Amino acid sequence: MTNSSTLEEISPYLVLGQADDGGAPIVETARALHDLIVTFPPQGHYSVRTVDDECGPAIHCAFERKGDADRLAAAVGAIEVARYETYRSERAFFIDDKSTRAIRRTLERRRSTASN
Repeated sequence: MTNSSTLEEISPYLVLGQADDGGAPIVETARALHDLIVTFPPQGHYSVRTVDDECGPAIHCAFERKGDADRLAAAVGAIEVARYETYRSERAFFIDDKSTRAIRRTLERRRSTASN
């Protein structure tokens, strides 16, 4: 990685969680997603960041390796969507109370399985 590398160059596979504009803060959901990613564990670089885009608050989980993005997308039920030009693939899911609870349950199951 060089000093001039962009996130999209390093991590070209995006899994995006889009929240309702009037929804609750998404920082806790972003932390849960990060913790879930760590349980896989990822084979390459990744980042989790919260952003405010034109559709409202969102969580961008960007991955260097497609397999890592595939695992998260499957875990959260993300579907293929039209992508930003700078990413090779993009999947998205909607963040609401139900999906946040599901992420936390999946994380708890993965942690429980890992400790046994």
